[in-house]
Amino acid sequence: MSRSVRKPAHAVVIGASLAGLCAARALVDHVERVTVVDRDRFPDGPEIRTGVPQAHHLHVLITAGQRALDELFPGLIAELHERGAVPVAAPTDVLYLTPTGWRERFPPTHQLVGVSRELLDWVVRRRLAAEPTVRFLDGHEAVGLIPAGDAIAGVRLRPAGSRSPGDRPAETRSDGDRPAGSGSEEVSLAADLVVDASGRASRTPRWLAELGYGEPAESRIESGLGYASRRYVLPAGVADGWKNIVLMPRAPHDSRGGVLYPIEDDRWMVTLGGMGDDQPPTDEAGFLEFVRGMRSPVLYEAISDARPDSPIYGYRSTANHRRRYESMSRWPEGFVVVGDAACTFNPVYGQGMSVAAQSGVALAAHLREHPGVFGRAAQARLAAGSETAWLIATGADARYPTTVGAVPQQGSRLSRWYLDRAADVANRDPYVARVLTDVLHLVAPISTLARPSVVLRVLRGRPGPALWTPPPAPTP
Repeated sequence: MSRSVRKPAHAVVIGASLAGLCAARALVDHVERVTVVDRDRFPDGPEIRTGVPQAHHLHVLITAGQRALDELFPGLIAELHERGAVPVAAPTDVLYLTPTGWRERFPPTHQLVGVSRELLDWVVRRRLAAEPTVRFLDGHEAVGLIPAGDAIAGVRLRPAGSRSPGDRPAETRSDGDRPAGSGSEEVSLAADLVVDASGRASRTPRWLAELGYGEPAESRIESGLGYASRRYVLPAGVADGWKNIVLMPRAPHDSRGGVLYPIEDDRWMVTLGGMGDDQPPTDEAGFLEFVRGMRSPVLYEAISDARPDSPIYGYRSTANHRRRYESMSRWPEGFVVVGDAACTFNPVYGQGMSVAAQSGVALAAHLREHPGVFGRAAQARLAAGSETAWLIATGADARYPTTVGAVPQQGSRLSRWYLDRAADVANRDPYVARVLTDVLHLVAPISTLARPSVVLRVLRGRPGPALWTPPPAPTP
């Protein structure tokens, strides 16, 4: 006869990042109460907040992320569309210039969601706030972990800033979980389970070292990418026949890339990227001149007469950075690290949000299989979920002469040759295009590209000449 396991009484999630929100939703069914702590004050609507500066830039929600979010928050993608998110059929709606020519606009196999980061975060946060056992504690930052033997028993907090009593939105009110203390006084918040979702600037390596666990091994691979973004309103008729422009660089000869992507409220996001010394400027004239100098004029022609709808924002924190917590010799029970706090990817590949959502699904699965058990096994499962995205991002960055870091070399030259050839074949072969897209959308493992049916087509080569002018949409 099986013995029932008592639900942990309280879990704390450090950080209301997308990874933190998804982790909190995963905990709802397995913990009596969940508190999400963040140093920001949460806006009443879909607004960019200080703690998510990358929201000024393009965010792509690929298929894996959509599926994971819908599993955690049923009907979420449909709600985003109801609130104005734009469906983009891939590859049909996309003008996609690869390093070896334009990709044929085959019938759709995947669908993207054109949505701003602030709208996505707001909708997810509203969904989570509707859970009766979830409370938000904004305006506080975590400054340390509370140990209890070989486990973590809570977090130490400090108010991130003063506030007036009326500042707090109703959706995030959490007086029942607010720790004692006020002003700049450090306070403690007890918890059975703690999740660090505090992002790239996570202090967990230092916290674990202070508690005697040591620090994790780290891998850092940086291509030298910098990018700049701006929102536009396009003139009527400019985007007739397509919904998305993607201009890829041609490594190592050309480092400039750019994307034009629709978001809600009839706005469009333009994000430009460049490597090393050829990074996009953030002044008006320089930004447009950078676009004019790209491999194709189509993006420049689309925005040259468009109305800017935001300032130009630059961003340079684009390294792939992995903290290998799963390999540490000791690990405290009751604690895991998720999202960018554990593994960050070059954002140009559009994987971060989807891996964050998948980590929530993986955490929920672990707790279903191992009720109340939260530690090394959960951390290992989360790390395994990042592996495919890590290989894709670091393998792609290895092509650039500006890249620094320990990129694996064994078999890499042959692998890169094969992947480059597969991408070229996919420009004219719908079957290879579908398989490659499945891998890049994280719904199929990289090993899928080694199936005999794929290998045969890749080795046979592209079935037709390269396309050097944008292809039309397929006839219905």
